[in-house]
Amino acid sequence: MITHLFFDLGSTLINETACVNARIEAALRQPGAPSREEFLKKVEELSAVSRTFVKDAAAFYGISVPGWDSSLETVYPEAFGVLKTLSEKYTLGVIANQSAGAERRMAERGIREFFDVIVLSAEEGVAKPDHEIFRRALLRAGCAAENAAMIGDRDDNDSIPAKELGMKTVRLRRERFGGAPSMQGAPAADYTVGSLRELLDIF
Repeated sequence: MITHLFFDLGSTLINETACVNARIEAALRQPGAPSREEFLKKVEELSAVSRTFVKDAAAFYGISVPGWDSSLETVYPEAFGVLKTLSEKYTLGVIANQSAGAERRMAERGIREFFDVIVLSAEEGVAKPDHEIFRRALLRAGCAAENAAMIGDRDDNDSIPAKELGMKTVRLRRERFGGAPSMQGAPAADYTVGSLRELLDIF
């Protein structure tokens, strides 16, 4: 019986598209930058294997990018209603790789109130896919792995480690630079959805 739902943040609840695009444009303005077409092709390629795909693409061409501008992040509009509905039936938590201050940013954007447990890499000193960050979240929630589900956009950081610990898993597919690789030979998530609203058909 599932009693707890844990969410990733970036590209799951938080739309990071503007942040990614800002870094791409900054990289393309650098001396020695390749053509837009070539750079975007490299970004697309690296988005399948790396969370820092724009930075990695820039490094490949020997150019730099500015730091991540979290002020450009927004909450996916559908998240509010979905989280409200799910919070009436389940205990909700967050397990996410985020820079310091993510909980404050969640509050500023109006979604902090839905979560009882928030475990973030910057504050914990451990990051996904390390099992430890999942164990800490489960311990603080007082929840057994078999009674929890992990919802995120990546196989490598979300579905695989959560599944290895015995959690149910939901893979959320996001379009274009969503940072959600399909890893050949890796165990698939229990469910795959194309939008947060589809979670209401599962839980």
